Amino acid sequence: MTSNSVIVQQPKCLRDFALQPNSRYKLESILDLTLPFPDNGICGIILYGLYGTGKTTLANLLPGLIDTALSDPNSQIIQPSLIVDTTEPYADHYACAQGQNGTQLTQQIQNRTQLISLNNSSNHFVIMDEVDNLTEAAQAGFKAIMNRHNVVFIMTTNNLDKIDGGIENRSVVIDMNVPPAANWLPILRKVYTDANLTPPTDETLERVVLAGRGSARAIFSDVVMAANQAKRAGHTAVSNVANLRS
Repeated sequence: MTSNSVIVQQPKCLRDFALQPNSRYKLESILDLTLPFPDNGICGIILYGLYGTGKTTLANLLPGLIDTALSDPNSQIIQPSLIVDTTEPYADHYACAQGQNGTQLTQQIQNRTQLISLNNSSNHFVIMDEVDNLTEAAQAGFKAIMNRHNVVFIMTTNNLDKIDGGIENRSVVIDMNVPPAANWLPILRKVYTDANLTPPTDETLERVVLAGRGSARAIFSDVVMAANQAKRAGHTAVSNVANLRS
């Protein structure tokens, strides 16, 4: 990457994600404390959707946002979509891959969450990627761990139908699949304006989103490719965007 290459800034708050309206509503309700969480037997968040929809990126961000919302009084005087991580909590990460998807994994999580959490909110945060890979026995054991009162489980999956019903029942389910194209527009415009470029028309950007088929990876790659081409040609505006998927 050259020094003048256009880059996409890493998201810092919910506003930086294109989300379906109902998914945004649920997450904002957690952050503005309208929805008590973890509470009432609900301690999990399941982010499900196609490949490349930003599930893992959001999963990694949520512990900081939730810990901040629960422990930093300043977070409650701003819009929930603008809350950023001010507490930097510790979170355990588990990739539920082959060889790390059995009862030994759930025992490891149980042992870790028995310890006192030093996070500001006093909650443990457990991130589990591709949680549908857990074996049937592991999922059964995992349900028991989810009965704890000071643990937040943030899970990602491409296959919601493979998640045990008891796990899903203890979780807020967030659909990360294709949001309305218009929800992408402010995020994509910002990539261009951050690079001191005039963005293409909204109609062009909506075509980019549709061509990306729900994949943030594809959408951002198309946008960055067009921006780099414009800068290298000495242009100050972008009119056309080619699509990797076409």
